[in-house]
Amino acid sequence: MLIFLEDFTLFAFIYLFCFLGAFSKDMIDTFSEKTTEVLIIKVLISSLAVAILLYGTSEYLLDRFSYRFFTTLCYTLGLVSFEVLVRYSSAASFLELLDEFGRWRKNEK
Repeated sequence: MLIFLEDFTLFAFIYLFCFLGAFSKDMIDTFSEKTTEVLIIKVLISSLAVAILLYGTSEYLLDRFSYRFFTTLCYTLGLVSFEVLVRYSSAASFLELLDEFGRWRKNEK
């Protein structure tokens, strides 16, 4: 039971800072009038997705880095995940991203 509680607390910590990062990005977009409303569902989904990824790598990251760096990483990845989810939320925009990547690979060679 103690191990479950420790893991749950760690996941809640990660999710909290990912949520704060995504929510602050959404607030910046709302106040700068890039969007007209708060996109709370996208904030929740993007922060949950990145929190699951960070939780999976948390053992490795916490062995290598301090908790302050890990907290900063959670917040920053929350910002980035929200931006990616908003920018590439439709299939057409995702296909455009894949086309750009394909063109970049051809130009690289």
